[in-house]
Amino acid sequence: MTQNSKITIEEIAQKANVSIATVSRILNNKDTVKPATREKVISIMEELQFKPKAPSSLNNSKSRVILMCVPDFNNPFNSLVIDGVQKAAHDNGYDVLLLQSKDYYTESDDYLNILKNNSLAGMLILSSAPNNKLLEELSFRCPVVMCSEYSETYGVSYVSIDDVAAAQKAVNYLISIGCRKIGFLNCNMKFKYARHREKGYRLALENAGLEMNPEWTAHISSINFNSAISHARHILSLSNRPDALFCTSDYFAVSAIRAANELGIKVPEDLSIIGFDNIDLSLMCNPPLTTIEQPCFDIGFQACELLIEKILNPHVPDKQVILHTELVVRSSTKL
Repeated sequence: MTQNSKITIEEIAQKANVSIATVSRILNNKDTVKPATREKVISIMEELQFKPKAPSSLNNSKSRVILMCVPDFNNPFNSLVIDGVQKAAHDNGYDVLLLQSKDYYTESDDYLNILKNNSLAGMLILSSAPNNKLLEELSFRCPVVMCSEYSETYGVSYVSIDDVAAAQKAVNYLISIGCRKIGFLNCNMKFKYARHREKGYRLALENAGLEMNPEWTAHISSINFNSAISHARHILSLSNRPDALFCTSDYFAVSAIRAANELGIKVPEDLSIIGFDNIDLSLMCNPPLTTIEQPCFDIGFQACELLIEKILNPHVPDKQVILHTELVVRSSTKL
């Protein structure tokens, strides 16, 4: 009988009642799957006459070039992660090719064309996690590691932080210094970090029995200074305005300080503000910014090292690394 090339890995996973990642590991002969599960999946593949796509030769194991997908270059956080990636790559004799992905690269063909036309050893993804089908396709064709962002439903190697816990840490601090009306400047919810930090924000308020006013929350489409100021100005102009703002980036937090100054609201006397990242900007603003420090450079450095490990040993098990964050208290929050 002719093998069926139209059956997809998603259909195999659904019929076997396992994740797509499990099927992918079996196809890649990884030893992290239980024997009984492996036998069940292989049996279903045979039953459906599934013909997996052959691993592509688009990935060149002899290449010394890594493709890094970055959402944009406006966010200072991205620059610090890129520094870490380039340091690890250089230490190991690799070069880094940067791709500003934005919303331009969303289909597998977009990336496959890049792989076809460039000699690449592997791929680092800093932009928002691709859908599972695209991530599966890329992972099958070349080594892939995610940094900061990662898929919540598909198992690939990544280096990140616990954004939920970090956000709770920030909001709990605001609560500890007497703030009771805490607003939130967040980014686009397509990003994992935005979803997780909002979850942490909500959990902290719920656990403290505090009001969660939708009017005090903004979702800003991109890292844009003017847009962030406009959103902050709107929230701070409300008759029932918050007495604190938690911001998912230092960029947003500095924008909030600017908006407060324009409205005659004193920071931190009338409004406490916490940012996220601890980039240089957090020390350059007035007052200096209380912020969550995440190890931006180390995220990039360790993600690149994981990728190089996968390039040199394709069958190494996927690893998920969570790095530590710290609250850095400065003058933008009241004592």
